[in-house]
Amino acid sequence: MKVLRCTLLMLVAFCNSLWAQEEPLNPTKFNVIPPSPNASALGKYGEIPVNLFNGLPNIEIPLSQVVVGNEFNMPVNLSYHAAGNRVDEVASFVGLGWALNAGGAITRTVHGSPDEYGYVGQGHGKLIPKRPWQMDSSNFQTFRSSAVGIIDTQPDEFSYNFGNYSGKFVVDTNGVVQLMPYKNIRVKWDWATGNSFTITTENGTKYIFKTTDVTWTTSNCGDSYDSYTSAWYLTSIVLPVSKRTINFEYISGSVSVNSTSQTESRNACYGGACGGVLGCPGSVPVFSTCITTRSYSQQQIKKIEYPGGRISFNYAFPRTDVGTGQYALSDITISSNVGGVYTDVNKYKLNYVTPDRLKLQSVSTVDMSDQVISAYKLYYEQTGLPAIDAKSKDHWGYYNNANNSTLIPADRNQGLPGGNREPNSQYTKAGILEKIEYPTGGYTTFEFENHTYSYFAGAGVVEDPVYQTINVGKSIFTNSTPQHRGPKYDTIKLNFSRGLYANINAIVRSCCGNIATADAVEIATGERRAISSTTPNLYFSAGQHMIVLQAEHAEPTASDELVSVSLTYDDVIGYTKIATASGLRIRKITSYDGINHSNDIIKTYTYNFGSDTLSSGYLCNRPRYDYHYVAMKPVRNSNTGAEVPSFPCPLTMRTSAPNNEIESGQGSVVYREVLESIGSNKQNGSIRYIYKLNNNASGLNIYPFGPSTNVNITNGMLEQQLTFDNTGKRVAETINEYDTYEKASVRGWKTGYSEKGYNFTGPSFEKFATNTYDYKSAGVLLKKTTQKQYLGTGELSNVTEYAYDNLQHVQPTRIHKTTSKMDDLWIYNKYPTDYTIPAGTLSAGLQALKFMQDSNMHNAMIEQYTQQVAGGTATTLSAAQVQYKILPVANNQSAVMATSYKLNTSGLLSGFVPTYILNNDLKRDNNYEEVLQFNLYDNIGNIQEQRKTNDVNEVYIWGYNDLYPVAKIIGSTYQTAMSYIDPAIIRNPQNDAQLRAELDKIRTGLKGTNALVSTYTYKPQVGVTSETDPSGKVVYYEYDSVGRLLLVKDQNGKILKQYSYQYQQPVNQ
Repeated sequence: MKVLRCTLLMLVAFCNSLWAQEEPLNPTKFNVIPPSPNASALGKYGEIPVNLFNGLPNIEIPLSQVVVGNEFNMPVNLSYHAAGNRVDEVASFVGLGWALNAGGAITRTVHGSPDEYGYVGQGHGKLIPKRPWQMDSSNFQTFRSSAVGIIDTQPDEFSYNFGNYSGKFVVDTNGVVQLMPYKNIRVKWDWATGNSFTITTENGTKYIFKTTDVTWTTSNCGDSYDSYTSAWYLTSIVLPVSKRTINFEYISGSVSVNSTSQTESRNACYGGACGGVLGCPGSVPVFSTCITTRSYSQQQIKKIEYPGGRISFNYAFPRTDVGTGQYALSDITISSNVGGVYTDVNKYKLNYVTPDRLKLQSVSTVDMSDQVISAYKLYYEQTGLPAIDAKSKDHWGYYNNANNSTLIPADRNQGLPGGNREPNSQYTKAGILEKIEYPTGGYTTFEFENHTYSYFAGAGVVEDPVYQTINVGKSIFTNSTPQHRGPKYDTIKLNFSRGLYANINAIVRSCCGNIATADAVEIATGERRAISSTTPNLYFSAGQHMIVLQAEHAEPTASDELVSVSLTYDDVIGYTKIATASGLRIRKITSYDGINHSNDIIKTYTYNFGSDTLSSGYLCNRPRYDYHYVAMKPVRNSNTGAEVPSFPCPLTMRTSAPNNEIESGQGSVVYREVLESIGSNKQNGSIRYIYKLNNNASGLNIYPFGPSTNVNITNGMLEQQLTFDNTGKRVAETINEYDTYEKASVRGWKTGYSEKGYNFTGPSFEKFATNTYDYKSAGVLLKKTTQKQYLGTGELSNVTEYAYDNLQHVQPTRIHKTTSKMDDLWIYNKYPTDYTIPAGTLSAGLQALKFMQDSNMHNAMIEQYTQQVAGGTATTLSAAQVQYKILPVANNQSAVMATSYKLNTSGLLSGFVPTYILNNDLKRDNNYEEVLQFNLYDNIGNIQEQRKTNDVNEVYIWGYNDLYPVAKIIGSTYQTAMSYIDPAIIRNPQNDAQLRAELDKIRTGLKGTNALVSTYTYKPQVGVTSETDPSGKVVYYEYDSVGRLLLVKDQNGKILKQYSYQYQQPVNQ
């Protein structure tokens, strides 16, 4: 997809350009001249990228951008999460499944107590035993305090998402943030107050998070918590060079969400009462219900203000799917700012429908009178969702249309009754996005299907039973008539391959001394258990059993006797190697251009290893609803009636929500291999993607369970890509190899009672179960890439190897390239932290390097050189080096380029010496020569004067509050050019004519010299409105009410180009 409109801003080169890993270091003159504007993009249909590791398409609707020169660019868009809609999901203020990306946030999942009150703030994390599974009298109190929540031995988990950055982190016992995965960013938390975070990215940009959400939790089961900060929102951004700020303002609301959980306590003495232990459940389990209310203060973005502009968000669409007084985002307005005067330049309106949930229906570009210019239209699957508190949901929370009275799931293997929590593929898709129609008339359709898997919890292989429900039963009766007096006798013979519960429906009725009995008899032991009319179910061990029915009308009464017993249980009739999980994956994407269906782009996705016998899916964890616990209960003395304490009551606890974590950050299921077929019948070939996937287990699956730590760090990395033509012949292949590294590890420890005394306490009467887990701050490094092309009977290959000699910046320092032609090239990169800065008085260049290190400006490449190896001898082909200097800006400092150098050699150079430090100065090879000088910057880092060696100056003058270059002068000095004009008019022009007239004074003042003067005017936040070349010829650009280019005219008013935005219609000239 392309943007609905094109905001035509000049491309000002940022002094500290961010060099890509293999992009050559080639510093040239700053090219700050704006490009001539082109026709606005119409929002064409486009290919939707897909994350094939989890099967989710990346669906976005672009809205706007926060642009500050070329120093900063942050898109503002809507994104859609296509995994499906959970029953208890409350739609966001932009509609179900949609999220507004306009800033960022850090959110927290609390484990135990908030870290600032426990794990970090009180130092509880340091109390974790090194071997917590060995409890003795010396550490008993630590175990007990952890079990009852007096101390907090579990670090909280934080998730961050802003700009192009996302991930998780935890805080260690020293208050230091540890990132997962590790990234080259710096996070500082004011944990003593919990008030703010500051994140500094690898180019020195600072993101400050201060606005907060607060959460309160109350429960009728006693698990209530004081308020704590659950989210921090992006409040401001400080740019690395100019130190200009971007500010975010929010409006605060509140919301409350109720949730219900159930627990079933069932004794583990199958069918018995555990020897008469008081308070121990008998044959009927005990249920408890907890209702939890979570109340949140909730922030919604109101305004983004940045140099030159503002984006305003208005909430005026009334919501009917949540409580009263709630509103959805109705419109977004983009405004320019010149001299403190805001002018609206663009606007979007969002429209919704509100059946069972708020759903985004369209996103329109409108003019300032709200007339629709163009629109994205959205269409959804029509199945309605049930109420948010409905019980018709599967294990993962998606709709399954089951008529459940409880969320404690049935256990078909053991025959335990409960709710149907199995996925229903038809209803998982309820309300999912099916089609996006673009302003062009083109569209994209999506077909989804449920996840499947053949592997789970790392090494588990699916071999799931296929069940058939069996019903068996018999009846006998007697009465006073001679032929029915009995005695009568019958049996039901049973043979079970496994232990299970069977549901019992029985009527055992007799009167007045007559006989009517039903008994379950285990053949191997002869054990008999009576069945009555109130027996709900019975547990049967594996083996042969018999239900014995007896009745006799022995007394002369008018009554009758009835014994009727029926059993219902699930029998295994086979096994399957492919299981279904809930949540959706993409099956097919079709994109139509709005003109001809013969141009359709069709992509179909298959998730297997090349055959239908196995799915390539790996389930993170199967849900665990049960755990075991021993409660020490009393037994009453039959003689005295006194209670004798501490008899074991073994309990099986079953819950309505999984106790373990059944999803990782990538979702419930991820895939080792996926085939992408291009065209309806692969007529355009296919691509098979193979991903790294090692142990994919998430969380701890045994009591007392525990949170999910970072799963194997390489999971999801593309390991191999195979490309095939339409005949199935392999034509290309890419193979990637990876290394990993670990920066730090943070331990958590969860403790729960496994046995608890009734009256007596202490090490002899209290037993604990413990789980330890580690959060790894680790990362993945691309070590080697092999690319092959298969041509007839031969092949061409290119191999690139990467070495990382400094994990302070985690970028390749050596890149080795070899080809089938026996080329052998080495590329060496050096960054600020590759230099050890000495103590003492430093040169200007080293002062700048130290400043860059301290400011986390790791991405600026300082030197790059390329060598060729032949016969074991290395010769240097090229080299470039940049020296920086410190620039005072905005009551602060920045590092900017001062001089650039290139290797001066006519051929191959032997004995090249990389840049090094000597006598507190930066020294370079004698064959380097100066090629560029960056002589003058303004106080926000804009280049004002630069010069090639032995060439004339280039001068730039900045206007509109120093945001746009309004003049370029070749062959003069900055001071000379500025002497002819009024800086106040340049900074804040009233109109284009005034600015052109003022800039013409430069042209007049330099008349008779060799200077060449070009000047520019702008419609801020839209684009260039005029260009005047050195000869004085003017080209004018005119825009419509939503910022689209309409006309290009020459200085005489003659139309050079005209644009008409009549979708799918010819342009009228």
